[in-house]
Amino acid sequence: MNGRTRRRGAALDDAILEAAAAELEERGWAGFGIDGVSRRCGTAKAVVYRRWANRVELAQAVLARMTAESHVENEPSGDLRTDLVAFLEGTAHFLGGPFGEAVRGTLYEASPAHRASMLGDRVIVSDVARIIDDAVARGELEHPPSPAAMNLGHAVAMSEFLHTGLPPIGTAIAVLVDELWVPALTRTGPRMVDPIGGDRTVSAE
Repeated sequence: MNGRTRRRGAALDDAILEAAAAELEERGWAGFGIDGVSRRCGTAKAVVYRRWANRVELAQAVLARMTAESHVENEPSGDLRTDLVAFLEGTAHFLGGPFGEAVRGTLYEASPAHRASMLGDRVIVSDVARIIDDAVARGELEHPPSPAAMNLGHAVAMSEFLHTGLPPIGTAIAVLVDELWVPALTRTGPRMVDPIGGDRTVSAE
């Protein structure tokens, strides 16, 4: 007997992800690796590698699972600023926890192809899209802002976290929302095609 438990399919995937989460929480990003996960899970490294090519992919799967399990959707307050502050406070709470270091590590080590562009044509965080949709529906915003404007607050918060290891909190969140995010949301419109210059973002002015 080799001490390994025979598991298959979803049960094996769950066991690996649970072991990976425990490794991240106990050892941090610096000590996280496929070797430790396979030992903790009681399965062969090859089994883990068949599912995730490296520690970045495995950690991303753990983070996606943890985010989904811990996600609490805030009830709309009826005020755009209040909802954006609540969103950033929730983000800061998650990043300040035991898995924040893994978020930072995976972003540094992930290939460019796996990094979503904050200046692209889609909204990165679904909660932000919901907040903006609510604001448009009640007339607080005259029209849907550009994706870049919608991503701005999250992008700045993540940039701060990547550079300092600490997410913005308290007054820093208020400044980010009041001086950058809300002005960007109220001054930009959806992307439209300019017959001369190509794609452009239409100003609300």
